[in-house]
Parts: sequence; structure tokens; C-alpha cells
Amino acid sequence: MVDTDEPDILVGRLAHLAFTRGLSIREMAERCGIPKSSMEGYMRVKGAKRPGVDALIAIANGMDVSIDWLVGRSADSFSPKLSQRDYALQCFRVVDSLLAWLWAQQSKSEGPILAGDRIAGLTRPEIAANAMAAFMEGMREFASNERDAPHRSDFQKLIEQSVAQSETGN
Repeated sequence: MVDTDEPDILVGRLAHLAFTRGLSIREMAERCGIPKSSMEGYMRVKGAKRPGVDALIAIANGMDVSIDWLVGRSADSFSPKLSQRDYALQCFRVVDSLLAWLWAQQSKSEGPILAGDRIAGLTRPEIAANAMAAFMEGMREFASNERDAPHRSDFQKLIEQSVAQSETGN
């Protein structure tokens, strides 16, 4: 079925995926488990075909992105395979890193590290931006499985130790 003669978000995002991952249309179709002719139809600049639900699921799974991102309902391409637990673990990691940084800054300083609207010489927005960048990088690591298994289990152990210490008052 042909819906429009103008390129749409899906076409652009499919082209973006192919380009950024260095894939040909054939390679992309194979990765997604759909016919090459179908992928070509979905990626046409003029008269693109609209994939059905099964094809959208196959593309999202094959390319490890969310369906919402593919169709323009989300600016985030995070994989649907990431769980709330993954996000929680990464939040814990970032907060733990931020606290370690604050502790180190205070240990190096002879006076308090809070001065006016700065913390260790940085503004709150600068610190928040650095923490957000660390969070996003960690989520990319989870999604790409670069350092997946050992870090998830390490975080879980650290959380369990922290909870146990807080319950015993240590």
C-alpha cells in the first residue's frame, strides 16, 4: 500500500539505521528477517510502502530500536529489550559515581566544596549535564551488550550490599 509521495519519518529512520550501521538494504533485511524487496519498498523516498505490524516488530527487533522511534512517536531509539531494572541499575551507577566524585572533591579540598551557586567549581547544570551524559552512555552500553553481564551483576551485588548495610546501621 502506498500512502504518500513524500519521504516520511519511517523512511528517514530506516535510511539513518542503514547508514549509521554501515548496512546495505540486503544486510538490513537479513538482519530483520524480512524480504529484501519489502525493505526496499519501505525505504523508497517516493511512494514508500507502509510495513505492517509484524514487519515493524521484525525491523525493531532486528535493528534493536523501539517501534515508537521507527515511526516517529519517540525521539529515543532505546531498545525495547531494556528493562526498567536496566534503567534503575544505570541510575544507581550514575548516582554512585556522582557521590564518589563529590567525596573525592571534598577530600581534596581544605574547605567546603559548596560555594555560592557552585559545587567544586561547577554549576549544578554542568554537573547534571555530565551525569546525564554518563547515564546515556551507560544505557547505550546496556543496549549494545558491550559490557552487559558483568556490570549488571556487579551493580546488583553493590545494591544488595548497600541495602544490607543500611538495614544493619553500618
